[in-house]
Amino acid sequence: MDEFIKLAIRGISLSQIQSGIYVLLLEEESGKIKLPIIIEGVQAQSIAYAISKKDPSRSFTHDLFFTFAQVFCIKLKSVVIYKLINGIFFSYILFEYNEKENELNQEENKKKEYKIESRTSDAVALAVRFQAPIYTTKEIFDQAGIYFENGFPIDKENENAEFGDNNIFIFFNEKSQQDLEKMTDKDLNALLNQAVVNECYELAAKIKKELDRRE
Repeated sequence: MDEFIKLAIRGISLSQIQSGIYVLLLEEESGKIKLPIIIEGVQAQSIAYAISKKDPSRSFTHDLFFTFAQVFCIKLKSVVIYKLINGIFFSYILFEYNEKENELNQEENKKKEYKIESRTSDAVALAVRFQAPIYTTKEIFDQAGIYFENGFPIDKENENAEFGDNNIFIFFNEKSQQDLEKMTDKDLNALLNQAVVNECYELAAKIKKELDRRE
């Protein structure tokens, strides 16, 4: 998958401002570009559980599917986040199934691949359990990736402009509805992700509303 960019899970954070909001933070291998994705509470807990495995008594639907896949020789090869529309990430899961032509002759097994659409949060929860790689495209990074330097977000087009201090909040707060209406979908998606990663959820809600209006 040379055309894709491999991602790692950086962490999951719970907003201290708005209840029920979780952010899954993915990053490419150098750690310089991060991709924040808003996910629901159940999926956030499922991913965190699969990573830590601190509570063996806890089980999620993703665990049931993992067990089912093992029994029927289904392997999850990879997860690909391939599209972003109005702040929503679209993903697919690539499965491999060992189909036996003859139960008595293991050498005649055939491997078939299947691509299945999935919510990104569910796909990531399964990828963790299968220890499968997660990929995205350069286009997704161009739309929604946040570039970091020395631990702080930066403006890619103006690398001297750091977003790690209060300037980012001033910048966000100055965005009126009219400002948002003038922005392109690409710029809105980028601003949405910057607002989320900096926990500016009031602005994030305004941006999401504007993107929904354009559908």
